[in-house]
Amino acid sequence: MLSPLRYHRAVLACVRRVDERAWAALLDRPTGRLDDVLLRNAYRLEEAAHPEVHEAGRRAAEALGVDAELEFFQVNGEPNACYVHQAGTAVVVFEGSLLETLDPDELTAVMGHELAHRVLWDAEDGAYLAVDRLLDAAAGDARTPQQYLETQRRWSLATELFADRGALTACGDVGITIRALLKLQTGLSTADPDAYLRQADEIDLSTGSRGTSHPEGVARAWALKRWLAGEDMESLITGPLDVDAPDLLDAALLRDLSREFAASIAHTEGLRTDAVATFAAGFSDPPAPLGVPASPVPRFDEPLAVRPVDGAALPRPRPLAEATKRYLCYLLLDLATADPDTGDAGLIASMAIARRAGLTAYDDLADDELGWSDKRRAKLAKAADEVVA
Repeated sequence: MLSPLRYHRAVLACVRRVDERAWAALLDRPTGRLDDVLLRNAYRLEEAAHPEVHEAGRRAAEALGVDAELEFFQVNGEPNACYVHQAGTAVVVFEGSLLETLDPDELTAVMGHELAHRVLWDAEDGAYLAVDRLLDAAAGDARTPQQYLETQRRWSLATELFADRGALTACGDVGITIRALLKLQTGLSTADPDAYLRQADEIDLSTGSRGTSHPEGVARAWALKRWLAGEDMESLITGPLDVDAPDLLDAALLRDLSREFAASIAHTEGLRTDAVATFAAGFSDPPAPLGVPASPVPRFDEPLAVRPVDGAALPRPRPLAEATKRYLCYLLLDLATADPDTGDAGLIASMAIARRAGLTAYDDLADDELGWSDKRRAKLAKAADEVVA
């Protein structure tokens, strides 16, 4: 049984809270139909002339539990297929010469991929369809904040990976699923799925997909293999925690991380002053009361255990991008210099924090910003090493 990815569930929970009115306005089920547009511009694949298409569609629909009338159309273009969501009818449109390259099992896999979109859009009374509509609308508006655009990108990646699971569920064979994917992407009449999986093993795909709407084909094959093995593959969607490209979920995580790190710094001996505490409180919105207990400083050179956002868990640890580590170094330096009265004691304390946190670039960054002499840097570094020891 297909179920939405953790990323889908987490974004749904976040959007319901952040954009409740917009999400609710888009929650209604689809009522429009594209019959006139399709009839005017496409060739309908009727069963009498194209029985293999309808047989593959029925096979996929049965495997996925899709209970809707099926219609199929053909248009000109590059080899491709797409799903058109309508009330009461599931429509799959084929483009170019795709149908000529697929055997019956491969065609069933492609049908499963397209019909899986309907499974997702129908889930939870259309809740995921509403999020999809909201994010698509946001992506088309030049005023949309970057974190919404990144959410829309990752949402699209997650949706395609969900649909790939639908392809595998429909045909029942990962090799067939990957072969169909390869034929669609390359135009080849034959392809070796095992070789493609070996190719996937040569790349570190846990760093995330660079795709804009679809993950790279090799990444999709990798994700299917990991899904079958019961292993996590959602790092392909999220990648490292990157302050330069956060989605809605990561923006919330970064706010929490900044607040907690600032509070820990403000509670460190050598930096425990009212001025530093006031500065640290500003990382909360609204500002936190002074003297709030701090949590221990985590290691930032290791994958970071993150808490669920809005109750929807993405439970795996997340590595931090270099940009995020650099941001945390600047946060630490800002607090280390927030109160001139802390003097060298504050700088030494901050360098000790950096060592405990694994922020190895901190000394160089602080030196660049403050212009230490070699002798002064060596003196501060030695004192920080002694504190840590």
